[in-house]
Amino acid sequence: MKKNKYLILTILWMLFIFVMSQTPGNDSSKQSNFIVDIIIHILPITRDTLSFIVRKCAHMTEYAILTFLLYKTFVHKQNPLIKSFLFTVLYACSDEFHQLFIPGRAGQIRDVCIDSTGALIMILIIYFILKRKEKKIGS
Repeated sequence: MKKNKYLILTILWMLFIFVMSQTPGNDSSKQSNFIVDIIIHILPITRDTLSFIVRKCAHMTEYAILTFLLYKTFVHKQNPLIKSFLFTVLYACSDEFHQLFIPGRAGQIRDVCIDSTGALIMILIIYFILKRKEKKIGS
């Protein structure tokens, strides 16, 4: 059952990403503007730049979480880090393709790269945690 827990969480997270991508462009901007309105008073940065940063950080975070969940799903398989990364990149590609059909949204290669960067950061975090655990066990 424990193995299935991560598979179920992974599927739910993929559905969450799909639903968020289903949101029309104007509504999506309103969601990120909530965060922008909080931060804009703290940082000396233009609203457009901050909005861009918030939206892209959200992309990276969504896909970092997906990568982690996939890793936990594949952990007992061969090459779970590679499989997790590749699956995440493929899902990012499919997500951007999906956005081509949503009003006010556009599928962009740049967003696939940003999503993949979030995935890569998570892969590196997992890798270094695993290496650190190996050192402690070997000591």
